[in-house]
Amino acid sequence: MDDRDPEAFRALYRAHYRTVCRFLTARTDRGLVEDVAAETFLVAWRRQSELPSEVVPWLLATARRCLANQRRARGRRDALVDRLGELIACDAGGVEDALARREELRAVLSALAACTERERELLLLSYWDGLAPREIAAVLELNPVLLRARLHRASRRLREALAGEETRPGPAAPRRPQNTIDLTET
Repeated sequence: MDDRDPEAFRALYRAHYRTVCRFLTARTDRGLVEDVAAETFLVAWRRQSELPSEVVPWLLATARRCLANQRRARGRRDALVDRLGELIACDAGGVEDALARREELRAVLSALAACTERERELLLLSYWDGLAPREIAAVLELNPVLLRARLHRASRRLREALAGEETRPGPAAPRRPQNTIDLTET
């Protein structure tokens, strides 16, 4: 059952929206202020039953965390754009380079497939999403020491799988199943 009170929330919003926006304006560019304020009040709506009696400090602390999340997301987005830019710049190298990159990608995907689901999640959070080990530990709700050990093992398994891909010969010719009858012999 939903115990949120829309009227109480409207009153909270009207009373403190400007305060939250003023707080954010001093800390970020104007383009983000309304988005982060909206996110802050969304958190307040979801956690309405948990709001303390002194709500302004709670709202400002929540706004600060929402702003930090926005900045981290922007950093990851910018890093991804940079990585994609490097890939696009590499595309000008010609057919041989494109084929080599395709083989490298196939090898990485094959090596990831050789890892367990838990290892893949750790590797993707680290290398694709760019999260630090302490951030991965928070996402997965794991002890940071345990997380570092698991990430180390997953990275080692990925390197081993990649090394195995390098020494593996190309695809073998398809084999005929042993229990089939060859109709060309009759």
